[in-house]
Amino acid sequence: MKWIKLLLSFMFTVVLLFEVYTLIAVYTEGNAALPGTFGNFERVRALLADDERRDEFSFAVVGDTRGTGTFERIAEALRHEPLSFMVLLGDCVQSGTSGYHRYFRAEWGEELVMPFPVFYVVGNHDVDGKEFPMSQFEKTYGPSIFSFDYQGHLFIALNIMGDSYWIKKSIAYLASLLLACRHDYRKVFVFMHIPPPVFCDFDDGRELQNSELVALCDRFNIDYLIGGNFHGYSRVKRKNTTYLLAVGGGAGLRKSRKFGRFHHAIVIKVGPNSVSEQILFVNKEQDFEDVVERFALAELYPWIVSHWPAAILLNVGILALLFWDFPGLLKDRRIS
Repeated sequence: MKWIKLLLSFMFTVVLLFEVYTLIAVYTEGNAALPGTFGNFERVRALLADDERRDEFSFAVVGDTRGTGTFERIAEALRHEPLSFMVLLGDCVQSGTSGYHRYFRAEWGEELVMPFPVFYVVGNHDVDGKEFPMSQFEKTYGPSIFSFDYQGHLFIALNIMGDSYWIKKSIAYLASLLLACRHDYRKVFVFMHIPPPVFCDFDDGRELQNSELVALCDRFNIDYLIGGNFHGYSRVKRKNTTYLLAVGGGAGLRKSRKFGRFHHAIVIKVGPNSVSEQILFVNKEQDFEDVVERFALAELYPWIVSHWPAAILLNVGILALLFWDFPGLLKDRRIS
């Protein structure tokens, strides 16, 4: 019986210490500001305008980076590459809550700072109508529909994640932009979360509402359309457009697929007369420290805030039990 009480006292102590760790983590890391090179804001895009003219450049794309360890290995490898920028293809958090975005900002504000601009294409896991709506996403990370030009090429990010309003708005934006200035650019690259239904090996059984994008790709000779959502890698060439899936940033891979099931990022090298793709392969990893930190920032702290009366009563009860019984247990243990 005494051993049971001692074990319970130990467990209660661990709970209290973990709460203290959570509050310290929120104070020191949970409010970390995103680096000046991260986001879709005009000031981040403007950083690319300062680059000198060059014949070749490279950029990276990676999707579904939610996870605890795998993307850190990808980021470490890409950090040392001569990249001009990187595009995250959405679903970078486990769930569209303020807690998970708190953890995401802590990681990017401390551990994942990159020496080049990083843009964030919105995915369906990144927003929630109540917890983290689209307005909050755009306030935090910048517009969800935007474009920039770089070295004579046009790059366009769209908000394609199943919502018909944003799909229509994105298609209208894309059509208007290309109609106005497609002839001014050598190549056009388009990024989105849910790609058009051209990947027969990654069909989720739903009728996607963005097939109009394929017609725009054909009409304006879009060179690359790069998407996420379907966990894995795939490449399709249709007329003059290359469609890429680069969805191996850390989320679980589709077990039902034999091919394209590996964690990866893609580095795209643009030259004067060619475009090449290089796949960065990494093994899946779990970082225990990240698992603990994510639980503290994304799960426990929001629960404490939303249930603070219960949290206070629970802590008072634990402290009362510890101070009332724990010294006696230790004394009994020494005597025995």
